[in-house]
Amino acid sequence: MLIADPSLAPTVLEQVAPTLARGGVSLYSSLEDQGGSRAAVRRLVLFDGRLTPEHAELLTRDPPVLLLATRGTDADMGPSDWEARLLGAVLRGEQLVPKGVEVARQRLMRLKDVQHAAEAASLVVAEAGGSKVAGQLAADVLHELAVNAMLDAPVDPQGQPKYAHRRTEVQQVDPEDACELALAVDGGRIYLEAVDRFGRLTTGPFARALASYGGKVQVNSSGGGAGLGLRRMIEHSDTIAVRVVRGRETRVLCAVDLGDVRRRAALPKSLLFCME
Repeated sequence: MLIADPSLAPTVLEQVAPTLARGGVSLYSSLEDQGGSRAAVRRLVLFDGRLTPEHAELLTRDPPVLLLATRGTDADMGPSDWEARLLGAVLRGEQLVPKGVEVARQRLMRLKDVQHAAEAASLVVAEAGGSKVAGQLAADVLHELAVNAMLDAPVDPQGQPKYAHRRTEVQQVDPEDACELALAVDGGRIYLEAVDRFGRLTTGPFARALASYGGKVQVNSSGGGAGLGLRRMIEHSDTIAVRVVRGRETRVLCAVDLGDVRRRAALPKSLLFCME
């Protein structure tokens, strides 16, 4: 069950309900509306999309609060149709890449192939009529997605990281630890997705990135990566959607606009983190 944050006025709920419904999302104003169990509740916050350190605490709740940006003019301000569809897909456990579009998929085991995949993302942007800036940002995002899925996610049978603490030494991961990448273009943006089979990602790295958002990056190497790449990934993306099935799969998708704006940290963003 998805309920609205108490900060959302009833008039706002009425305004956004049709858009959410087109994405297959039903939003309730309270638990009492449906008599649902509190354990099954996810909370949705609609905001102007300007991420701040205050949003970090919302991600650390159980379950994490879903942060959905509003876009448009004052007269028709609300969530976009494509983000409503993405929200619905995250909640239902469906594929996150848009349906009905051509999707390029690749399975990666070698670190040198990550750079090739990043270059391919830049080329896809160019072929779609996107800007050179967007191509560079897409390549940067895909590189971060792939490296995290290949090096940070895998653990051994005892639950110990296999590669995270020797990132500079690893050239190739074991076949069973390979990650899957997907790229697709739709509606003026490129969708970049990475999937691993471990389901270990938590909201912690995202919360730490948001805790210093707009200021100096907080470096934390306890999990192998320092968090610099994740911060850039958030800054470059319009939306980040994450679905984690604990112990089975992590799926992270970033949507990057094809326009020519270079600095995007202050632009509206959604962050949709769902854990099962």
